[in-house]
Amino acid sequence: MNLSLRFMIRYLRVTRHVLRMVIGKNEIMHVVIFAGGTLRPGKAFYAAIGSADMFIAADSGAETALNYGCTPRIVVGDFDSLDASVLEELGKRGSQVRRVAVEKDETDTELAVLVAIEEGATRITLAGAIGGARFDHTIPITIVDGPSMGWLVRGPGSSAIDGQVGDLVSLLPLTGDASGVRTKGLYYVLKGETLSFGKPRGVSNVLIEEHAEVAVEGGMLLVISTDVKELNRSLGIV
Repeated sequence: MNLSLRFMIRYLRVTRHVLRMVIGKNEIMHVVIFAGGTLRPGKAFYAAIGSADMFIAADSGAETALNYGCTPRIVVGDFDSLDASVLEELGKRGSQVRRVAVEKDETDTELAVLVAIEEGATRITLAGAIGGARFDHTIPITIVDGPSMGWLVRGPGSSAIDGQVGDLVSLLPLTGDASGVRTKGLYYVLKGETLSFGKPRGVSNVLIEEHAEVAVEGGMLLVISTDVKELNRSLGIV
């Protein structure tokens, strides 16, 4: 597909979503997407599926969803990595199966995100998505992986970081440098500095308050918060 056409389609889809929000759909709709990557369940994952309004699966992520007692309303993919018996079970449970061509511009996970937007999602959690999905959409997307959860902050913008004192927080610039980065409630304070893409300066900061905050003037930050107690338990450390 022509690149300009791809971006036009994405623009129209996102615009339609925003218009729907403006003209009256203001309630929260939380969609959990099961991607095809390895899923390490943790507290954030169980909290996410407990608050979900809809489950969507990307290809083999459907099997993962079923393993955790979650029936996807929609399953999208080329199904090159999903057993036929799982597809049959999904059909019995009433899942809507959307088959796409093997040769396509988007990954199955990216297609699932677009489907979620079209269904009216105002918040998306990706489970089992470590490994390369793009996040160029205008709604909050959270990644959960074991004791860690991550989300994007686009400049100019800010985000709360809630957790326990001692939890680890990493601030990683994406797609270039992140400028004007300010933090509150973290051990290593940033007062408008620039975090350079590919440099480790923002890694392994520490919460010194239960409610912290990060703000960025320009660029994009990936915020990763790790529950240290849960991490230690998973490692067998008392």
